Amino acid sequence: MKQKTIFVLACLTLFSSFSSAKNINDSLVANLSCNSISAASILSRVRPTAFSSDHHLPIHNWAFKSGGIGLAACWGMASTQRKLFYLLRLEEASAKDVDVKNALDIIRGATVTYLADFDNPMNNGRMSEQKLKTYSVIPLTEKNINDEWSRNNAHSFLEKIVNGISFTEGGQQIGRNFRTEVERSQELHFYRPSNIGMGAGSGPRSPRENAETVRNLMQNMTANRLSLVNLRLKATVQHVVIPKSFTTDAKGNVWIKAYDSNQPEKDQLIYYAKDSAQFYSPQIMGSFVGDHSGTDYTHPLGVFIVDEEERGYIENTLVKYYQGVCAR
Repeated sequence: MKQKTIFVLACLTLFSSFSSAKNINDSLVANLSCNSISAASILSRVRPTAFSSDHHLPIHNWAFKSGGIGLAACWGMASTQRKLFYLLRLEEASAKDVDVKNALDIIRGATVTYLADFDNPMNNGRMSEQKLKTYSVIPLTEKNINDEWSRNNAHSFLEKIVNGISFTEGGQQIGRNFRTEVERSQELHFYRPSNIGMGAGSGPRSPRENAETVRNLMQNMTANRLSLVNLRLKATVQHVVIPKSFTTDAKGNVWIKAYDSNQPEKDQLIYYAKDSAQFYSPQIMGSFVGDHSGTDYTHPLGVFIVDEEERGYIENTLVKYYQGVCAR
């Protein structure tokens, strides 16, 4: 049994960093030519298994308080999952111990420093935060972060970022871990003036807006450009997920498979009905209206593509990384 398991995983994720023909093969891309490195060329070589549910974080969305306001961590979780899809490099034999602080900065989307102001004790240890616009690839020796974590391996990537780091600054004990950084990421995404349009409306958008949105989503998914989308059932019920792939039926309806942090065990469906030009997702949003069957397609949703700027940061990181690999 052990030999069979190793063989199956090897078919999916046993890679070498680069080949003799100046082509790169790793856990994200296959046969990426060094002759022309660009965001488009990299994404065109993404492996079919790169965004598989096997690589979903095995951690469910949770609720928390932010300045007295009740939030859920779905936006922070979706942002984190998208980053890890692109930035993790599995089965890298030469990978060193993971830089936990760097990984937590990437999850947060910001670097964190603490002031040392001994002349003013009130400022000593105060946090300073700067938006992170350049990420870094995270090489791991692990074949699958979920499998490694399930073995209760204290050295696994997930174990390290879930436990996080603790240190003393300005006489204060400070802890950073997966939960604190995802929650802060949620806050940084949620409290933005650009979100007012989503919050001010209620429920579905116009057919014209929906037709444009589904067209953009299909273009992005075809090009392996993962978008984050906000699903708006009503002003107070909104949820962020990652559309990953799609199919169309004979009537032109679009069925989208998506990562949902409430149900990360497998992909969930978003449905675009061509006749009405409306989006529905009882699998993802049904529980908010008391439908647990996942079959009630009577509650149209407003769908918004969000965080395209962050996706640009990821793509720029990939270009710089693979340019560096080609230059070795």
